[in-house]
Amino acid sequence: MRPARRLLRSVALVPLFETFLVSAVISVLVIRAALALSGFPQLGGGGLHIAHMLWGGLLMLLSLLLLFGFVGRAVQFTAAMVSGIGFGTFIDEIGKFVTSDNDYFFRPAVALIYAVFVLLSLLARALEARRPFTDRELLANAFDLAREIHLHHRRPAHSAQVLASLSRHESGDPLVGALRQTLEIGISEPPLLPGPFRRLQRRAARFYLELVRSRRLHQAVLLLFVVYALFVATSLTLLVTAWWSASLTGHAAVARAGAAAADLLSLVMIAIGAARLRRSRSGAYRWLERAVMVNLLVSQVFTFYLQQFGAIAGLAIDLILLVVLNGMIRTERRAANRQAHEPPSAHPAH
Repeated sequence: MRPARRLLRSVALVPLFETFLVSAVISVLVIRAALALSGFPQLGGGGLHIAHMLWGGLLMLLSLLLLFGFVGRAVQFTAAMVSGIGFGTFIDEIGKFVTSDNDYFFRPAVALIYAVFVLLSLLARALEARRPFTDRELLANAFDLAREIHLHHRRPAHSAQVLASLSRHESGDPLVGALRQTLEIGISEPPLLPGPFRRLQRRAARFYLELVRSRRLHQAVLLLFVVYALFVATSLTLLVTAWWSASLTGHAAVARAGAAAADLLSLVMIAIGAARLRRSRSGAYRWLERAVMVNLLVSQVFTFYLQQFGAIAGLAIDLILLVVLNGMIRTERRAANRQAHEPPSAHPAH
């Protein structure tokens, strides 16, 4: 009986989506800033106007040509970046196509753009999290990873997950054995990151482990919880103060109420995470991550509607904290995996 045909997911799905989204966000910000500085000039004349969404379409076409014509993880990430720039250039003109008067400055346009990015991010996470990677999917990814290791002598991300699957399911197939051997050789190679970022990542991981050994990690993480709670509480206070002082009604009142409700939920999640810190660092980090995601995916949508690009500072804080939390969670997971694979005698008696 032939196996059912279904789409096989890439283990690089989320990093590729993130590259796409970051490029799209940067392109929107750069376009808006450049147009504002230049006085919003019109390209063309005599009734002819070349909308920059056309350039976005050309960039997305270029990314497709890259994927059609070339192979390799570097090509995938280049195409994700190029298509992200193209999509950001395209979606920046959404205001013209949801209004009857082609209003580029339509007030909710920025919130709509942000909402589209949020939905795409959630889609990527849903595709990855809807079910664990199957053995067939991991085997398919093993070919891709082995090619990168053999040709470029460096370890792509997620090799450990694929290697664990190959080692778990012993097979007499010599091809599977060769794939496992290639991934085992490449597992010690540096990750596919530019040198400066790789060094920064290693220094951050070393700093975190030093905090763990010095037993000062609890105080440092608790300070992180407090600082972010103050940030959210300040945002909530400003929302409530403006709401009562201006007696807002209509869409603005709804937007402020939505942002305030999201901020309250974030504060509750921060409190739960802080309470769990002594029992489980990983659990506490997850709750803080949830608080950041609620602020990022809900509160910021309403904030962008109210403040337009004035909300960028809050967005930057959320994104930076999310990167820091992801690094802390990965470091905890790696430490737990190393401990689980050590012989029993290596663990100190309690």
